[in-house]
Order: sequence, then C-alpha cells, then structure tokens
Amino acid sequence: MDFPNIIKATSVDLERVKGVLKLGFASDALLRWVFPDASSFLKCFDIWMEEFSKIAFENDIVYSEKNFYGASLWHPPGVQFDNSALEPTFASIPHDRIEVVIKFFEEFEKYHPEDAWYLPFIAVDPAKQRQGIGSFLLKDALQMIDKKNDRAYLEASNEQNKELYERHGFVEIGRVQFEDSPPAFPMIRDPR
Repeated sequence: MDFPNIIKATSVDLERVKGVLKLGFASDALLRWVFPDASSFLKCFDIWMEEFSKIAFENDIVYSEKNFYGASLWHPPGVQFDNSALEPTFASIPHDRIEVVIKFFEEFEKYHPEDAWYLPFIAVDPAKQRQGIGSFLLKDALQMIDKKNDRAYLEASNEQNKELYERHGFVEIGRVQFEDSPPAFPMIRDPR
C-alpha cells in the first residue's frame, strides 16, 4: 500500500479543500446537531469553511492529501477568529436550539489556549477513510509544530476521532455537552 502523500494546499485549492471537508463533516454528529437540515448544513458549512480557511491559507497551514482525499486547516497561536463572520448562518440553526448552540461554542472558548496551534477542521472523504490519510495529515502538521516547540489544540467531535487524536499525543482536557447535544472533547498536545 502506498503511503498518503501530504502537500501544502494553496488558495487556488480552496474549493477542493472545502469540498473534502464538507464531505467529511456531512455525518458529523455535532455539526448535524447544529444544522440538522441537509440543505442548511451544506450552505452554512460552506460559509464556515470559507471563513475558517482564510486564516489557514493566509498563514500557509492548509494540509491536504495530494488528491484532496483529506484536508486540515490550522490556525497559528495568538490568532483570534472572528465568530461574527458566522452570524449569517445562525438563522439556519433550529430556533429552539440557538441559545444552546451558542452556549456550547462559548464553552469551547474557555478551553482554547491562545498559545497553541489550533486545528479547527480536519476530515477525510468518507470513500477514502481507513487508509491512514487522517493520521498522515496530523503527522505532517504536528512535526512542524514540534519543531517550533509549541502546543496544539483541537476539539474532538466524537469518540472515534478522539481515539485518533490520542494516538498522536493529544490529551482530553474537558467534555462539552449541553441538553441534547452530542459530546465534544477539547484536547491539548504538548510538544515532543
């Protein structure tokens, strides 16, 4: 079996990166809890990917499998994401859930260290999963972060992903869950 070939994606690859991330998160319990309607998810997640990818592309830290079977967006330490950019998508969150969703993401902020590299999104095309692509995407980014002697932070949106991150040295530092939301797990990784 060939090992996945990981590359740095550039802004010309934006649509391919957004496409694989959208496919990878289409069945994510947390994001589908936020946007249970399929058409709303597709429309809103596209906006989310547009906004979250800006920082990653500006800092040249978008990793992808060479065929765009998987991709990851990273934000460097100290960068503040402007959550107001996502406000247009709030109208697509079920009305009776909006306050809980806001509370959920505010809770994430309590765990998010400013001095760590942040992985807001990583995903692999469901048709290409279980081939090591996610591990190689993590490995390449973490090697770069380790060389800088920095920490990395993420929020695992399910137990299966949490296990993958633990294999790469991430440690659970909390559990976020409100009312009928699925649980998510803030995780930190010290440099190696």
